[in-house]
Amino acid sequence: MLNTYLHLSKKDYIERWSEVKEFFHDWESEAFDGPIRDLIKHTLENAMQAELVGHLKAKPQERVKERLDYRNGSYLRDLVTKYGLIRFLSVPRARQRVFRTKVFRRYKRRWQVVDDYLCHLFIEGVSTREVGAVVSELLDIKPSATVISNVSKALGEEVRRFHCRRIADDYSHLFLDGVWVKVNGYKVVKKVLLIAYGIRRNGVREIIGFRLAKSESERDWEVFLQDLYRRGLEGEYLRMITIDGGKGLRSALERIYPHITLQRCWVHKLRNVTRHLSVKYRGICLKGARAVYLASNKQEAIKRFREWAKAWGNIVPKAVSCLEEDLEDLLNFFKEPEILWSKIRTTNAIERLFRELRKRIRPMCSFKNSESCERITLALFNKYNNKWKDRPLKALKELTQKY
Repeated sequence: MLNTYLHLSKKDYIERWSEVKEFFHDWESEAFDGPIRDLIKHTLENAMQAELVGHLKAKPQERVKERLDYRNGSYLRDLVTKYGLIRFLSVPRARQRVFRTKVFRRYKRRWQVVDDYLCHLFIEGVSTREVGAVVSELLDIKPSATVISNVSKALGEEVRRFHCRRIADDYSHLFLDGVWVKVNGYKVVKKVLLIAYGIRRNGVREIIGFRLAKSESERDWEVFLQDLYRRGLEGEYLRMITIDGGKGLRSALERIYPHITLQRCWVHKLRNVTRHLSVKYRGICLKGARAVYLASNKQEAIKRFREWAKAWGNIVPKAVSCLEEDLEDLLNFFKEPEILWSKIRTTNAIERLFRELRKRIRPMCSFKNSESCERITLALFNKYNNKWKDRPLKALKELTQKY
């Protein structure tokens, strides 16, 4: 048969391909929807009848000693599957012993895969109205706002497990930062999500934990870090912690992880420097400041800073002083192998997650409540944790084998 296709001309190939495309076009037409769903319905009903036989220990009209009960008719219900809505599905019943099919969960009118799909659309930032429109087109149903809300609430138990799970103490680098979000209660208030992002010794990245707090104060950071420490993140292999530079976080780290080297984020520091610069000097002055962390080693970086400070000290003294006061912490990344410098001298890894979170918030302006905030945040973080699981940082994976 293969030899037959090998000797086909170009014209023959075009004709055969046209037939294939026409076939699949017809297959996707509405004329096939009814028969396909009837076939699925028939298959599900047969599966439930087979379950009932196993439950009763007897086939219909069969008289055997092993029989445990008798049939008691059936009831009708609709079921939303990943193939669409199956209407008037006949569910058999038993007379005395309660029979519960495994074709669908008890009291559920949708397969779990459908709920997962609804939840995924909602987490990705699709509005409730748009979710209904998309699902209506694909599955021939239009879920209400209440249904979508109830589906998302199923994440509540996942949130609890995430906050209580044991943490493996296997991280070499830790990044800490916070992002402000709007949360609705009796009024809209601003709260901060404190986030811990880590890189394991094998190069796998992971969002370790998060906490919704009122501020980035020392107390709030300490509560968050103490919880991580209590659940296993003791820092046995931790070599460096990169932070945004907030005083509250720094004070909390001195209590929880006093012996771990701190790296001040260059992006946050240069933002602080920018506040002391007029538009006239901003571009050229920041270019000289960036040259400091692009040096080939710490000694060269210090040399470049001194040259930059000498050139700008009399023009923008506050900007120079702002960078100088944290210079030691800013240059700690030089202690690590050069291949890691660009990854550990900033908190950019967390900042990218912040952009995704803000994108999710944009359609609804603010979270409905704190529980909604945590559910959506966890779903987003789980998405990235699953994506990173099989994509470790190659550079760190090779280096950590030497430690």
